[in-house]
Amino acid sequence: MPVLQLLVLVAALALLSAARAETIKLPLQKLSAQPTMELRCVSDAKSIDIPIPERWAVRSISVQLRYMLSMNMVSENSQLLVLMNNVAIGQARLNAQAPDVSLGVTVPVNLVVPGYNRLTFQVVQHYSRNKCEAPCAPDLWTSINLAESFVQIDYSLKPVPLQLSALSSAVFDPRILPRGEVNVITEDLSAERLTVASIVASGIARRFDYRNVVFHVSDRIRPGMDNALVGGRAFVDQFLERNGVPTRAIDGGYLRLLHLPGGEKGADPRHVLLVVSGADANAEKIAAVTFANITFPFPGGDELKAYEFSLPGLAKYSGRHVLTAGRSYDFKTLNLPTLSFKGLNPGPRELTFRLPADFYIRPNHYAKLSLQFAYGAGMRSADSSLVVGVNGRGVRAIALAREGGDFIERYELDVPTYVFKPGPNTISFTPHFSVTGEICDLLQTDGLFLTLFDNSTLKFPDMPHFVEMPRIDLFMYNGFPFTRWPDGFETSVLLGEKDPNLAAAAFNLVGMITQKNGFPLFGTQITYGTPRPGEVLALGRIGTLPEALRQAAPFNAETAAMVPYPVVRTWENEVKLAYSKQSGALGSGRALLTMFQSPSQPGRTVLMLTGETIDDVLAGSEAMLDPAVQARGVGDVVLIERAEPEHKVTALSVSARYVTGERGRFSAFESFLYTNPWLYYAAIGLASMLFLLGLYLWLRVRRSRKIGAAKE
Repeated sequence: MPVLQLLVLVAALALLSAARAETIKLPLQKLSAQPTMELRCVSDAKSIDIPIPERWAVRSISVQLRYMLSMNMVSENSQLLVLMNNVAIGQARLNAQAPDVSLGVTVPVNLVVPGYNRLTFQVVQHYSRNKCEAPCAPDLWTSINLAESFVQIDYSLKPVPLQLSALSSAVFDPRILPRGEVNVITEDLSAERLTVASIVASGIARRFDYRNVVFHVSDRIRPGMDNALVGGRAFVDQFLERNGVPTRAIDGGYLRLLHLPGGEKGADPRHVLLVVSGADANAEKIAAVTFANITFPFPGGDELKAYEFSLPGLAKYSGRHVLTAGRSYDFKTLNLPTLSFKGLNPGPRELTFRLPADFYIRPNHYAKLSLQFAYGAGMRSADSSLVVGVNGRGVRAIALAREGGDFIERYELDVPTYVFKPGPNTISFTPHFSVTGEICDLLQTDGLFLTLFDNSTLKFPDMPHFVEMPRIDLFMYNGFPFTRWPDGFETSVLLGEKDPNLAAAAFNLVGMITQKNGFPLFGTQITYGTPRPGEVLALGRIGTLPEALRQAAPFNAETAAMVPYPVVRTWENEVKLAYSKQSGALGSGRALLTMFQSPSQPGRTVLMLTGETIDDVLAGSEAMLDPAVQARGVGDVVLIERAEPEHKVTALSVSARYVTGERGRFSAFESFLYTNPWLYYAAIGLASMLFLLGLYLWLRVRRSRKIGAAKE
């Protein structure tokens, strides 16, 4: 009998364990910016980082590869090696007789750790058996299809430590796949309460970094995910008591972390409830701001009482990785440490940064690159070089001219500013090494190196803040114009009605802007009714937003309106539009995103997200988190249609242009001068002519006086 009971207990535990096990299968393309990975030359290696969250207990992990190889390779001495964290876990011959390959590799669980784990694909490729071959011949290639290659992870969730310091490392973890999901519980849907909750949502999104996070809003706990409770002291005490949680004294701003209460089996230790409260409304906001700024692993306990919080002085355009014009940055500051390129095919390295979205790029302005680098001996000077590229396009090749090697200091490059773009930019460095002698003499490549030092610098010239709007792509880049101030100052989120799903849609966009800009939105306010002064982000069903905004929008799907239809595109890339006055429904499963000038404040911007139903607005806000949707969001009208596996996006530019700048407004005279720079040259020419005319007249009068004096 005891044996039978033991077997039943073991079976029950096994079933419980299996019930809690979860599986995720992701295409490797989701972990890379490219759909394919190309491996070239006689030797090459490239990597992808596999994120493993702190709270995952990994049970098994496997990789399924789909790749194609050149049919000219010699199978006997060509192979693919797969490594996890520099440990070999699988290999395969590159068989030219079977060029389309599927390969499964099991990863030992002890090789993966919480954090980012490097999955490396390394090839050795030959097309000749006698080793007398061109090292980078065009037919030496292997192409891995990342869209059809997958990583599968079986895992269970660990209990979450009840420490506020674990919020970033274990709770709101950017390594969670495929996205974060958080339920926000609010006391009510008043503008004041949602403003505080939006600060909490902004802080959560900031911790998820670039990982998408979807918000829900409700008045109760949602099991199976992390929850945040935001409200006053009395509401929080009553809520916790209803869910069987002992209350504690709330003094000042209050933060508390506890395992998610509720359920038939008591608290869920694998998910948490974050409590954000305060003794009064001001203390509640202090608690929210404090939570959003906990970036140091303190405190180590499960609760915190905050009485005051002071924010640093903020400058405009000081968001994540944004460069300040006129300031010189060394590469180390820009997160590019000293690089060493080695071997025949070392591949590029990139420096990534952002420019303010409203930089006005003028002709004959240059960014200054000052490079410090060294390279080895034995290279052929005629065709060895370091190629500098901007946003994927080469702009300069630096000759490695000395066969004996060299150490170069302050190599100055002037890069025209027009090759850069608002928002994210990359500068790439790609060395190309060629050696002296015959191909068959190439036996040793360790001496082929180039080192680029981190004291190299980059400087942009002073440029005015001036941009023609509306441009939804600038919002997709970094949240402009709502991030002119990094904390969202002078920005309001206008909701058409009080509804939890509409509040969730607002939190989704607040989180998106926060992740783009890298700073919590303390200064953003949620409102109903009349828009506040400044930039406005409006969300709601068609017909629920203020009449003034609906009439100013370039596309009105509510009543009979002039609907634009593209007819033809000219050589100047201008779209000719035909207009039809009609009345029709937007349709379910669609969301409409429009951008236009505020009808009450010239130079200020309104971004409006609408749909037939609130569910359509919520789905539209979630679709906007998709990088593919963001990449296609241009112009001033974007129609988003829900579809699988990818959303359908249609973009138009139909409304009148306006200009904005650092102050959020521009006079017509300033706009005319900025958009017509030839006026400066005309003014200089006119001033020169007037000066010369005045000088001529003065000399003529002076001469006449001298002649008159001589006659007398």
